[in-house]
Amino acid sequence: MITLLLLLAASPSDLAPGAQELAASEARFAELSATAEATATAVLSLQTAWAEGKPPKTPCDDHERLSLGWRLERFGAAWREATQALRAQTVRIRALAAEPTVAPLVTGDARARLDARLSRADAIVAAFLQASAWEVSFIRPVLAACPLTGEGLDAGRANQPLAARGEGNGLVAVLARGDGVVCPGAIRADDAVVLVEGGRACWAPDDTCACDPAPVYPAAVLGPAVVEGGE
Repeated sequence: MITLLLLLAASPSDLAPGAQELAASEARFAELSATAEATATAVLSLQTAWAEGKPPKTPCDDHERLSLGWRLERFGAAWREATQALRAQTVRIRALAAEPTVAPLVTGDARARLDARLSRADAIVAAFLQASAWEVSFIRPVLAACPLTGEGLDAGRANQPLAARGEGNGLVAVLARGDGVVCPGAIRADDAVVLVEGGRACWAPDDTCACDPAPVYPAAVLGPAVVEGGE
């Protein structure tokens, strides 16, 4: 009852969103954009590698190409999750920016910067839809015919399709295998796609990070050393 009375006593300006809500929403939007950018770069790097490779006469015998397709599936799933979250946040921030109490805060240069970031987010979503359709047409049929669990480690692809435009965010999406961590930062591996900063990373069995960071590129695969004849 007390809470209800306080709400009824509050003025519309007390309840309406303002600068604090806008700042929080923009911060979340920037975080999701960075994640989507990094995973997009990884996927497009792998798709470029697949497209540049010469299709083998016997696809199921080309282990390297199958491993590439397997990585595309893993990074593609991470990009899908990032894109869905970014698309939802884009809707929220557009609605927030249109609120009467917020719109006056987003004018002039601030409006132009926000519109540019929103347009970039829209482009990432469009790129995902296109890349997803491409993967369904060219990758899935091969993997369906030649299943592979995914083996081997890789430093990733040095070419970065999106970052080359000068819009990179300094994050690199890598696949972290095994029961360990990616360092610096001791980020849990667990066979998940994780983001590393600075372009250097390494895999360690525990959070002591007893490993030497080395250059990594989008779509790298980090994990315990692969033993000859197995993992």
